[in-house]
Amino acid sequence: MVSSSAPTPRSGVYYFSQGWKLIGLPGIRRYVFLPLLVNVLLMGAAFWWLFTRLGSWIPR
Repeated sequence: MVSSSAPTPRSGVYYFSQGWKLIGLPGIRRYVFLPLLVNVLLMGAAFWWLFTRLGSWIPR
């Protein structure tokens, strides 16, 4: 027999708040902040490289 009780749909805001609560756990923190730091550094370097080269790519 099939159960008629379907799981309640949740919004993205709910899952965002649940994830924000999980960040506070000591074992999870390093798995969030280290990849986030690496991503910020890589994206910052990529944008810096792009904007330093952009002047030579666009003619006046």
